[in-house]
Parts: sequence; C-alpha cells; structure tokens
Amino acid sequence: MELKKLLQRGGMMLHKWCTNLSPTNAKEFPLDRYSEEIQVKTLGMIWNSVSDTFTYKANVSLNLGYTKRDVLSQIARIYDPFGFLGPVISKAKIFMQQLWLLKLDWYEILPPDISQQWENLIKTLPNLEKIKVPRCFLKISAIGLVLHGFADASSKAYGAVVYMQTVSITEESNCQLLCSKLRVAPTKVVTIPRLELCACLLLSKLTRRVISALKMQIESVQLWSYSTIALAWINTPPNLLKTFVGNRVSHI
Repeated sequence: MELKKLLQRGGMMLHKWCTNLSPTNAKEFPLDRYSEEIQVKTLGMIWNSVSDTFTYKANVSLNLGYTKRDVLSQIARIYDPFGFLGPVISKAKIFMQQLWLLKLDWYEILPPDISQQWENLIKTLPNLEKIKVPRCFLKISAIGLVLHGFADASSKAYGAVVYMQTVSITEESNCQLLCSKLRVAPTKVVTIPRLELCACLLLSKLTRRVISALKMQIESVQLWSYSTIALAWINTPPNLLKTFVGNRVSHI
C-alpha cells in the first residue's frame, strides 16, 4: 500500500517527507520529485538523505567587540544532543566559565586579549560542517553486542563516552560511537581523583540511559577508567568513605 493512501486512511495529509531510499528501491513509496542531494533539518540536526548521515551547521557571528551575552548566544547555537561535538563545546563552556570569574556584565565588551581568544575559537567552528555522523549504527546482522564506556577527567572538565561493538556472523567486529556527555569542572578546586570519580558516575548514568534507549539484548557492558584511585573507591563499601566520595560510589 502506498504511504499516501495509508496516511489518508488515518485522516492525515502528507505534505513533506524524505527518504534515504533511491527511486529504484522505493517502488512502494513513489516520489513526486526526487533530489540527488536532500538535506533535512530534523530534531535540530541536519540529515543528509543520500549519505544517510547527520551533519552540523555552524552560524558564526564575527563582531568588532564581543560581550558575555554574545558568547553565550554563540554556544547556544551549537545543537549537539548526542555529544559528538564534546571536545569543541567543552572549550566554549570553559571559556564561558572564565568570563563568569571575571565578573563581567552581560553587555560589557570583553578585554582585548580575551576577545581575541574567543574570536580564534569561533573561527574554527565552520570546520564542524565537515563532520558526518552515520545515522544507522547497526548495519550488519549482529550476533553479539557489547557496550564499552570510557570515563576521563582533567582539572578543567570531565566526561564519558559510550561505544557499541558488534560482532557479525562472519565474526567481523565493528565499533560505533553512540554518545558522550561532558561537564565543566566546578570553579571550586577539586582534586583530580574526585573529578575522575565524577566522570565514572557520569558514565554509569549515561550507560543506563543508553541501555534503556536501545531496547536490545546486550551481551556485556564494560566500563573503563584508568584512575586507580577512583576504581579503588568504587570497590570499597560506601559507608567506609567520606561523604563526597561515598555518595557517588553509592550511586555508581
């Protein structure tokens, strides 16, 4: 049954739609007009129907003088729900944190050296348009699915990333980035081991959300951290630890 007739039976009128099927493979979904290159903005992201990939659009505003409001506005324009642009967005958020520490007003022009740092950063943003993220992360008939998660931290930020490893019938292995999450370290000084523990907690929460969203049979889940101190805390009963550490270990 044609898609249009199916929707009409449900009382819905089809105005706009797009598919990643070519005309030769889409006989049951006839198109009135087909384009070789169709880019559709869906859920805040740009989808290329031909390559079946997500891409990004960077709208950069270069001014003679920047304010804290301009910086926040530019950061808000970068929509990245899956965290693929974490390394870039983290730099922007760390810069914003520095502005808060300077206690600048919203409409106050940034000092020349700070303004130059921001301009150097946003001039690199158009490079984000070169990034293409495959929409489909499971293209083969997998006989085994393994989730790998990695947690890491520095003095300025900490984050977590989750990958899916698939094994096919031919025993070929494929690894695909699923999502990541990043947090800027608080302005109050926190030791690196504690930030590593915060990264582990962030990873455990992110992994739980991934498992819930996938609704697939996962063979195993392997979460990684190279912080021996954080790993020792996690393997210790929470009641034997200090409050800050014990609460996070309990959640993990």
